Amino acid sequence: MASHLRHGPDGEMRLRIIEHNLQLLAEQEEEEEQPQPKDGAEEQNNNDKELSSSNTNNISKAKPLKAVLLFSIDTQSTQSDVQTMITKWRQQMPNAHLAYNIISQIIFVPNDPTMVDASKWIVAIEKLLPEIQSTNARVMLINDSFVLTRNVPELWPDDCGDVCGLVWTAPEDDESRHIQSYIRTLSSCAVERYRNFYYEKKSDIRNVHELIVEFELNLSWVGGERGGSVSAIYDYAGAHPDDEAAQKVLVPQGYPAIKLKKFFVTDDPWLSEPETTRSKLPPSFSATIYKGMNHDLNYLSDEDAERHFAEDGKNEDRIYSSLPLVIKSWLREELIKMGGEESTIAILEAYLTALNRGIVNASVEK
Repeated sequence: MASHLRHGPDGEMRLRIIEHNLQLLAEQEEEEEQPQPKDGAEEQNNNDKELSSSNTNNISKAKPLKAVLLFSIDTQSTQSDVQTMITKWRQQMPNAHLAYNIISQIIFVPNDPTMVDASKWIVAIEKLLPEIQSTNARVMLINDSFVLTRNVPELWPDDCGDVCGLVWTAPEDDESRHIQSYIRTLSSCAVERYRNFYYEKKSDIRNVHELIVEFELNLSWVGGERGGSVSAIYDYAGAHPDDEAAQKVLVPQGYPAIKLKKFFVTDDPWLSEPETTRSKLPPSFSATIYKGMNHDLNYLSDEDAERHFAEDGKNEDRIYSSLPLVIKSWLREELIKMGGEESTIAILEAYLTALNRGIVNASVEK
C-alpha cells in the first residue's frame, strides 16, 4: 500500500482511508473461516451477493494476507511528526480489528516525484521477493487514491492471470486498452518481471506522464519468455472507467472502487443551467482556487485558467470555487441501494469535509 502523507488533517484522512480499505480487503479471510451454511440456509443471501464478474465462480482459498504500508512524507512535514501520527492511528485501532491484524510492516521511503507509487512498491518487492517466490504468493499493488465499497476476492485467484485489475479502459481493438494501476494483483512471476522492468526503465522516465505510459498503459513487461496474461474483473463499459458514463454502468454491477477525484460535484446551480443560456464562467469561479486545488494547472495565468475551465474543466469535475462539494446524487443512491455501505458513505463525507475546509483555506491564503 503506497501513500504520500502530510502531517495534520490531510494525513489523518489518508490513514482513515487506508484503514477502511484494508478492513474490506481483510474481510475475505474472515469469510473463509466461517462454516458453510447447511440445508440451503442463506441461499437467498448468497444469490443477492452474486457479482457480475465471470471470475467470481473461480475464487480459490487465498493465502493469509499481509499488508506492507509504504509511506513517503510531504516536504512540509517531518518524519517524526508523521511517525507520531501513524503511531496514534494504530493505537486507536482495536487489536481485534481486521486491518490492524494484517499490517505486517510500515516502511518510510524517500519521496520520488517522478516514479511516485512505483518507487514505493519496488521497496517492498525487494524486501519480500524471496518470500514471494518461495511461497508462490500473489501480490496486490495498491495506493490510497480511492475508497473500496467491498472486498475484492476476484483479484486473488491464480487463474485470473499474471496481472489482474478491475476493468478494461478501452475496447479490445484499441491500442490504449489497459487496466489502471491503482489496484491490481500480480502473480509471483509477474512480480519479478515488474521488478526487472522497473530497473530497466527507471532512468528513462522523466515525468509522471511517461511513468503512466510505461508502467500502466504498456503491458509488454507482463510477457516474459513464456508469455503472460492480463485480465480484468469487468469489461470495458463504453468509456474510460473514471468517466461518469462508465461509472453509472459499473457501480450498479458491484464495481468496488470510488476514485477520490471523481465522486463529488460542486453544489452550484450554474452546472445544471443550459449551456446555451448560462454565462461562460460560473459567478462563483475563482482562478486562485482553480489553480490551487488542481495542481496540474498551477502554472497557468488567471486568464489561461479561465480559458481551461471554459473549454475543458467544466466537464472534468474539477474544483473551481469556494462553494461546497457534495457526493454526486446518483452515486449516493447507488451506495444506499447496495446496503451496508454506511462506512463508505461516511468516509466520503469525511473526505469532503476536509476538502471543503482546504478550499476555504486556499482562498484565504491568497
